[in-house]
Amino acid sequence: MKPVVLRVILGRMKVSTFAKLFDHSIVRPDATAEEVRKFAATAITTRTATLTVQPHYIHLAGTLLQGSEVLLGTTVGFPHGNETPAMKAAQACDVLDLGAQEIDMVMNIPALKNCEERIFRDDIMGVVRAADGVVVKVITENFYLTNEEKERACRWIADSGAHFVKTSTAYATGGATLDDVRLMSRAVAGKCQVKAAGGVRTLDEVLAYLEAGARRFGSTRSDQFVQSFRELSPDARKPYAPFISDLLT
Repeated sequence: MKPVVLRVILGRMKVSTFAKLFDHSIVRPDATAEEVRKFAATAITTRTATLTVQPHYIHLAGTLLQGSEVLLGTTVGFPHGNETPAMKAAQACDVLDLGAQEIDMVMNIPALKNCEERIFRDDIMGVVRAADGVVVKVITENFYLTNEEKERACRWIADSGAHFVKTSTAYATGGATLDDVRLMSRAVAGKCQVKAAGGVRTLDEVLAYLEAGARRFGSTRSDQFVQSFRELSPDARKPYAPFISDLLT
């Protein structure tokens, strides 16, 4: 990146720009309404990309986010992804009707493992069609996959029109790894972006994942990352500039 461009980016690189890397997420099966209210307040104050909640909480979250710039995200086929394509498409239509503005769906893991490409791709394309331009992130749940399966999943997902491939639900054993993000970034070949979820715990790790190819993070600790970024000097923020310049438009 040219020095003059970098100076312009650094001059505009507000903390709220960095915050757009994060989907502030509360999708635990035992999440309470009070916890959703707290997460919504944090997302609004921090100005994350989304607040991502269970479908059960879409109405509540939508009310809480009203008037803010934070988008409302939710899940489809979560957390196992074994529903039929028609079931997932119906879920997508329902959550969109309720007010969801981004969707994180779990891919059909058995279809991938069985090399059932048509079923696998129909599963994703049905949700993408229902979303009609709304961002769709497809969770591969890498813990269950070989490297060859991860690569194949990312290729099929990218070719099916999704906007992101995502490492994990954070409910299987293990979450994101740098090696997986590098593999996924290579596999999608620029056709979509990569979201890392689970296991990213420090600001230095955020930078490492950005360098590996991640462009969004699912996190329960988004506010901690943003606060750590806020405390950085301008010089210490420089390594982040190439990865968030597209968020400044």
